[in-house]
Amino acid sequence: MEFLVDDEYAGKLLRDFLFKRLMLSRAIVADLKNNGGITVNGALATARYVLEGGDKVSLKIEDTYADCDKALYPTDLPLDIIFEDEHIMAINKPPYMPTHLSHGHRTDTLANALKAEFDRRGLPFVMRAVNRLDTDTSGIVIIAKNRYSADRFAKTNLCYEKLYTAIVYGEIAECGEIKGYIRRLGESIITRAVYENGKTSEFSHTRYERLASFGGISVVRCEPVTGRTHQLRVHLSSIGHPIVGDDLYGGGFEMKRQALHAGTLRFVHPFTGQAHELTAPLPNDMADFLEEKQNES
Repeated sequence: MEFLVDDEYAGKLLRDFLFKRLMLSRAIVADLKNNGGITVNGALATARYVLEGGDKVSLKIEDTYADCDKALYPTDLPLDIIFEDEHIMAINKPPYMPTHLSHGHRTDTLANALKAEFDRRGLPFVMRAVNRLDTDTSGIVIIAKNRYSADRFAKTNLCYEKLYTAIVYGEIAECGEIKGYIRRLGESIITRAVYENGKTSEFSHTRYERLASFGGISVVRCEPVTGRTHQLRVHLSSIGHPIVGDDLYGGGFEMKRQALHAGTLRFVHPFTGQAHELTAPLPNDMADFLEEKQNES
């Protein structure tokens, strides 16, 4: 990857450009340096190299097969790629697909599907999901295609707005905010709950807006200001409006999974700095459920 030095960094040290302009972590810079991965105008350069305007700083951050997880096997699964360039890829993840490998899910994940896609392209693949969705939650997942992109997303708030569509029971208020502290419920390793104090908990904050209400359900747009495990599911249940199909938090079994879809994601591109907005349409199961409820009401 190549970067052009502008006048702002002319006369400054290469390390300033790497840390301040590119916002690379010290770990990545150290790794690049140890492996001869930093050059200026085609020649190896130290961190104390004094830059000139127009210099070309090149970083070898592309993955190699040595970087790949040997335990990640390719699986030929459908992939709905809604955005891609050389730095990132955005997938509209279907429901029932885990994002990462886990116990009991070694071949049916988004990571397996991406491994198969990159194998077809003849490219090495390292799974670097910028955001993560529960197995049964559908919607947009961003994948960083190199270490630079992953590092930029990790260090800065590039994903600055995530909007979800949820179908909940009852007629929820037109709009509102939910704040509290989320932690595990009792001895459970899965179930979370909202608590008033912050002891061993993480502060959580959700904004919501009702889009429609009919047939005993409401369609809600949710913005998780913070990103805690099961946050939207726990928050909506805590105010008496569990997500349809979310049996873990009181949503019953009227749908086969929680009716939650990550449909809009706004982010700043890690390389160009441009703002992007990605959208993914409501999946068929949620759309069909809403149509049935409208027909009944």
